[in-house]
Amino acid sequence: MLDVMKRQHSRGRPWTVSDRTGGPLDDVFDQLRQHVPTLIVERLQVTYPADDDNVYFVGDQHELDRVQIDTYPGGQPPFLIENGGRHQTADTAEAVAIIRNWLEQGSPPSPT
Repeated sequence: MLDVMKRQHSRGRPWTVSDRTGGPLDDVFDQLRQHVPTLIVERLQVTYPADDDNVYFVGDQHELDRVQIDTYPGGQPPFLIENGGRHQTADTAEAVAIIRNWLEQGSPPSPT
């Protein structure tokens, strides 16, 4: 039972390197994976087909769901990026920079 309680909660299905939206969001995830090797991406699983499933949760091995990204269908911008704050951009490089910054702020300190 303790193992179940310690497990991190998942809000979506894992979104792997081979999963593609067909849009610029793929570039965002590709660039993030180059800089954050432990990146975990999940895509919202919806209950009803009419629900919006263009919501992604980004984190790492320390914590899931640290950043939420909403897009238009097919991974199209603008990207609404949230983590306590909100930022909207259509620029993939800016999206990567914002997400990396937020991920790095929440990372545990590096061992010295």
